Amino acid sequence: MISLQCKRCGTELRNDDEFCYHCGQKTTVIQRMLASRALIGSMIAIIVVILAVVAAYFIWTGKIRFPEFGKGAVVENTAAPENNDKNDRPVQATQKPQSSEPEVTATPEPTEPPFEAADVTDEMKPELKTLTKRIRPFLAFSSKYYQNRSRSFVWDDGTATVMALYNLQQVDGKVKYGDKYSDIKKKVKGEMKKLFGDNAKYDLTYGGSYPDYVYRRTGDTVVYNASRITGRTYSMPVDKVIAYEQDKYRVIASACLVSQYNRENKGYVQKYTIYIDKDESAEYGYVVRKVKLYKKKDAKTD
Repeated sequence: MISLQCKRCGTELRNDDEFCYHCGQKTTVIQRMLASRALIGSMIAIIVVILAVVAAYFIWTGKIRFPEFGKGAVVENTAAPENNDKNDRPVQATQKPQSSEPEVTATPEPTEPPFEAADVTDEMKPELKTLTKRIRPFLAFSSKYYQNRSRSFVWDDGTATVMALYNLQQVDGKVKYGDKYSDIKKKVKGEMKKLFGDNAKYDLTYGGSYPDYVYRRTGDTVVYNASRITGRTYSMPVDKVIAYEQDKYRVIASACLVSQYNRENKGYVQKYTIYIDKDESAEYGYVVRKVKLYKKKDAKTD
């Protein structure tokens, strides 16, 4: 506690002395207030009351909220509405009721299971018969050239072009030596569209290996260079059809040249894997995508 002392002589005075009884020096109001115990206590009490009133106001109006521990309730953190009830008491914020309805979550889009390869020979063999019959002559004719794997089989635009031209000349007789090259080319492109759709483009390239040398352009026409078949015909039974993707098939076929008089008399048999795609816009409903020499894994469905 601060005691009242004379500023001139330092004599300790009573808290309410206006003058020093020793030297007559007048005391100030501030000195007497600071030395008054009752006054200080009153000031502290006033400050406490003011703070209590302010805190009560904020709590009453909802501007200060205390968390409700253990109840799990969600309280809206908003100020109390301005409109009061009939008793002029502020309307209190209420707890947000917990919904008993289960939370709705978005249903994921269904996904298709991965395609499983399957043996569809019985179902698809008749379906593909027209197309496989059309590519049979050239693949049977080609089989002897790959005996003992002495040559590698390459499927490209050139091979596809020769197959189409072989059908038109050797099978149908619609193209012959002496026809104008422009007419031949137009017919071959049409045949290729039927067989391959957009999977092959016209490319009649003359080379020194099979099948490039089967046909050669001479002047304004095309010449057939290969040896003609005598006493034999074309054979290519389908062994198996594997659906490996949706509307995509691997056709395994065994092609060879057989005797026209004895079907048991066969030449070299070459197995091919023919990749065929469904195409409803194509003439046969299906088109050949590529052909390759058969490997054992081609017949597996796992």
